[in-house]
Amino acid sequence: MPRKVVPAIVTEPDGTERYIAPVGRDGQTLEAAVKAEAKGFTALDLAHWAVRLSHYVYKLRKVYGLHIDMVEEPHGGEYPGKHGRYFLRSQVRLVESTEREAA
Repeated sequence: MPRKVVPAIVTEPDGTERYIAPVGRDGQTLEAAVKAEAKGFTALDLAHWAVRLSHYVYKLRKVYGLHIDMVEEPHGGEYPGKHGRYFLRSQVRLVESTEREAA
């Protein structure tokens, strides 16, 4: 089964636009980041599939050039500690693949 492609347009600070198309978990992570908006997102927000969230975020940063910040926040429970909350700072708009030619 082919992996899902998540096409998007990234608007750079200078106003230029570029097309990206992350696949699989990278694409799922981008969708979650866009949906989360200003509240940010954690692995716990994304259910069982995001156990490697930091890796997917790393790839969105390095491969796709997105600006994503991380802030540590404490959590309680049976295994108290800290986890990362990620914030998408790049301006990203998810698109239909037919919009690629416009960018």
